[in-house]
Amino acid sequence: MPQRLLEGIKVLDLTIVIAGTFTTRMMANYGADVLKIESRSHPEIFRQFGPYKDDYPEPFNPWYNRGGSFGTWNTGKRSIALNLADPRGIEIAKRLVGWADIVVENFAGGVLTRMGLGYEELVKVKPDIIMLSSCMQGQTGPHSKHPGFGTQLVNLVGLTTITGWPDREPASVGAYTDIIAPRFSILAILAALDYRRRTGKGQYIDLSQYEAGVHLLSPLILDNVVNKRVASRMSNQSPYAAPHNAYPCRDRHRDRWCAIGVYTDEEWKSFCQVLGDPAWTRDERFNTLRARRENEEELDRRIEEWTMNIHPDDVVRRLQLADEPVPVKRLYTGQELQEYEFDVKHRSPYTAPHGVYRCQWEDRWCVIAVYTDDEWQSFCKVLGNPKWTSDARFSTFQGRKENEEELDRLIATWTVNRTSEEVMSMMQAAGVPAGIVATGEDLIEHDLQLKHRHVYHELNHPEIGTYHGVAPSYEFSKCPVEVERAPLMGEHNESALKEILGMSEEEIKELILEEVIE
Repeated sequence: MPQRLLEGIKVLDLTIVIAGTFTTRMMANYGADVLKIESRSHPEIFRQFGPYKDDYPEPFNPWYNRGGSFGTWNTGKRSIALNLADPRGIEIAKRLVGWADIVVENFAGGVLTRMGLGYEELVKVKPDIIMLSSCMQGQTGPHSKHPGFGTQLVNLVGLTTITGWPDREPASVGAYTDIIAPRFSILAILAALDYRRRTGKGQYIDLSQYEAGVHLLSPLILDNVVNKRVASRMSNQSPYAAPHNAYPCRDRHRDRWCAIGVYTDEEWKSFCQVLGDPAWTRDERFNTLRARRENEEELDRRIEEWTMNIHPDDVVRRLQLADEPVPVKRLYTGQELQEYEFDVKHRSPYTAPHGVYRCQWEDRWCVIAVYTDDEWQSFCKVLGNPKWTSDARFSTFQGRKENEEELDRLIATWTVNRTSEEVMSMMQAAGVPAGIVATGEDLIEHDLQLKHRHVYHELNHPEIGTYHGVAPSYEFSKCPVEVERAPLMGEHNESALKEILGMSEEEIKELILEEVIE
C-alpha cells in the first residue's frame, strides 16, 4: 500500500469543537498519529452534543461516547483521558510533547500558558516542536484573552452586519469562521513541517481566527479603502441587478407580492416595454445599472405604482411573456403553499416544463427542466411521445408556459409510475436536465458519484454501532486517505502510556486510582 501523506507524523491534540478538531482530523485522515488529550471531568464539548445513539441513564454518561458530532469531527484519532487540573497530569502532558512532532490547541488566548503548557515551556521539552495555537484573536494584543466561539466571531468579523434587512437586527450566519480557520491552520502546519525538514528548527504558529475570517470580506474592505463606502445590510437588493426587490400587488383581501430582478440592459428595455414605456423610464437616473442602483429607492417607488394596480399572476404573466423575459416570481403565503401544489412549483421564466415531480414510492421526487425546443423533443421521446405531447398547447415554449399547470399534471402521471432514479437517468441520457431530490440516505447509500469518490466511509463503533465518517473533499493521486472511527473517552490510556512513556501497569493503576488518568 502506498505511504500515506503524513505517515510517521505524531500530533498531540488539545482541541475542542470544530476550529481545532477539523485541523487535526485532516491530519489523521492522511496518516498522522493523532493523540487527543481530553478529560472526563471536563469533556470535549462535542462529546456532549447530539444526535445521540440512544438514551442511557446516569451515572454512565454514555453521551461521552455516543455523540454524533464528536464521532464526525474526531475520526482517526486516539484518546487519552488526562486530568490537566492536577500538576501530575501536566507533567504527563509534557512528557507526551517529547513524543510529538506537532501540538495543536484552540483554547482562549493564554490558557495553555497559564496551565504551564505554553510554547516556551514545550520547547524546553522538545526544541524542534511545532505548535499551533488557534484562538479567537491571536495570543497577543489587547483582545487576545477574549474567549468565544465561531457564533460570536462571525459578528466581530462583520459577516452578520451585512446580512439581513437595513431596518432590522443583523441575521445570524452560523459559526462560519469555524470552517474557514482550519484551512489556514493546516497550510501553516505543513509549511512549518517543510521548514523543519530544511532547517531542523521548530515553529510556533499563532493563528487568529478573526484575521482568517476577515479576508472573506476583502472586496468590501477594498471598496471602503478606495471608495469610502461602508457595506451594510442590503435586504432584497443586489449589486448586480436593479430593480431587484419584492413589490406589493393588487388583491382585494390579501397581502400579495412579486419578486422582480432586472440584470441586463436587454431585460431593462423589455421591462420598460411591459410597463408601457412611461416617461420616467427614460430619466437619466435610470438609464444604466449604476444609475438605477444609486436611485433605487425612487425606482422601487415607481415600480410599486405599477404593481399595486395589477394582480400578481398578471405581473408574472406579462414579464415572463415579454420579448426578453424578465426574472419574476410570485411570492406565496404559507396557506397557499399548502393548498396549491402546482402553482407553487419553482418555475423559471426560461424553462417549461420546470418543476419537482412526484415519483414512485413515498415522498420521492425528481426535478426536470426543459430549456430548448430540442430538449422538448428529447423529453417527449423519453415519455414515449404520448398523444398529449403533440397538442398545439405544448408545441411552443410560449404555449407550454401559458398551460404550465396542465403540463405539470400530465408529466406527473408519467413520473409517478417510475422511481426518481429511473426518471433522472432516462432524462439525463437523453440530454434533458434532471435530478432527484436527495435524502440523507440517498447521499450515503445510493449516490453513485459520492460512492465513486469514497466520500462516506462506513465505520464500526463499540457504542454507536455503524456510522459514517466523511473523507476530505480532495484526493491525492499517490497518497491514499483513510477514515477510521472516533475514539472512546480514554480508550488508549494504557497503550499510549506504555508505548510512548514506558509506564508500567503499576504506575498506570496508581494514576487511575488517584484520578490523574481518568
